[in-house]
Amino acid sequence: MGLLESFWFIIAFLIIGIVLLVDPKNSAPSSGTNSMLQSFSSPSEGQQFIYRSSAVLIASFYISTTALNFTS
Repeated sequence: MGLLESFWFIIAFLIIGIVLLVDPKNSAPSSGTNSMLQSFSSPSEGQQFIYRSSAVLIASFYISTTALNFTS
């Protein structure tokens, strides 16, 4: 197994881990306000970090999948 394949597996497991660990029910603050207003609330700093890191991981996964396809 090459270095690129190992990188690909690590990224895949990290994406799976983020999907399994992030609970979408806890994404909106439960302050007792109207549920319509909660949908317009902005995400917290931690949530923004998770969103950005998952976007980077997904882009890296796509690029490494394309590279593996061309090298095989």
